[in-house]
Amino acid sequence: GKTHQAMVVILSALQTEPNLPNLVICPTSVLDHWESKLQTYAPELKLTRFYGKERNSILSGNLPPVVLTTYSILSRDVEALSKVHWNYVVLDEAQKIKNHKTHMCKATKSLKARHRLALTGTPIENRLSEMWSIFDFLMPGYLGSMQDFRKRYENPITKYQDDEKREILKKILHPFKLRRLKKDVLTELPPKTEEKRYCTLSSAQIVMYKDIISERGSTLIAKLRDESQPVEYIHIFALLTKLKRLCDHPKLVLNGTTPKGTTSGKFELFKEIMEETLESGEKAVVFSQYLEMLDMIGDWLKGIGVKFESLRGSTVDRGKVVERFQNNPDCNVFLGSLMAGGLGIDLTSASVVIHYDRWWNAAREDQATDRVHRIGQTRGVQVFKLITKGTLEEKIDAMITKKAALMNSIVESDDAMFKAF
Repeated sequence: GKTHQAMVVILSALQTEPNLPNLVICPTSVLDHWESKLQTYAPELKLTRFYGKERNSILSGNLPPVVLTTYSILSRDVEALSKVHWNYVVLDEAQKIKNHKTHMCKATKSLKARHRLALTGTPIENRLSEMWSIFDFLMPGYLGSMQDFRKRYENPITKYQDDEKREILKKILHPFKLRRLKKDVLTELPPKTEEKRYCTLSSAQIVMYKDIISERGSTLIAKLRDESQPVEYIHIFALLTKLKRLCDHPKLVLNGTTPKGTTSGKFELFKEIMEETLESGEKAVVFSQYLEMLDMIGDWLKGIGVKFESLRGSTVDRGKVVERFQNNPDCNVFLGSLMAGGLGIDLTSASVVIHYDRWWNAAREDQATDRVHRIGQTRGVQVFKLITKGTLEEKIDAMITKKAALMNSIVESDDAMFKAF
């Protein structure tokens, strides 16, 4: 895995530069994960967290070889952290700096470092310019300015499917990236089977879906057809989100209250899959982007007497939550928000993954699935992706497939040959 390779790089760097500290920046949700991995696989590495109320006192003394911090802390304390001369600055989940205009992205680029390393399984989540932003951290200027990159590569490749430009960009990126697929590295890893399961809207959902479109959709479409009107992206996204939430369950668009007997076609399908999983004695991990949906699933599991753990952005002791799920044979289900539970944790005691609703790109979904299908997994993994027929979820599914093809065409896996200029 990327974490293990990064640890080797840091250990190697300390042999030549024992007095220069190394900084690892990661999402808050994987801070425990990094500390645990370092203590397990590199116990000789002294480390400290630059995190919490007393963190600034850490920088006043001699720093240990490894300092762990988060993107949010970096944004707040960039002035203090940019005064230190680091040997390596390692960005974990480097797609966090995909938007080059954000304060967080600018903060990472202001750090003084001899070497820079970016770790990500999702270098392109939505568009090619995200790759430019990561490379602008690694090697400023290598891909030219953002404007130049868009003109030279992004527009020809994404708008006009220019294969020649695609090949050129692949060659330019190739010497500076290492992409290894699990099937090439972990030959003993059990297979992963992905399956899309379809459902239909309940009768109540159909009425609500049509009402939302007639109330809000028709006015937006009229404005979109009028080229003199600006595109109201916020209103469009709000409408799409409302329709997505309705596909999950009517309760999510009715402020938590629904008429008695109102259900969701997707929730009924989910319960069927979950009951089959529990009957077969397997553990399951369920991802949703809506906390209210996770709450509903949690209430249903409590009602049928099933023990579960839940991880979301507000979870305080993430490490303990993961440990309880991994090690308690009576805990059968893990409920995770896609943003908080889809990164940097091991959930290998499960063998079933259910994506209750779909994110906007395949890379983020795959990254979440890989919490289960990774080193330590001994059983085949079954992945279910739930899609409501006749709704925008089918269109989102088609868009996700297209985006996955874009990333794989630019960032190919590397063969075993040694890289050289």
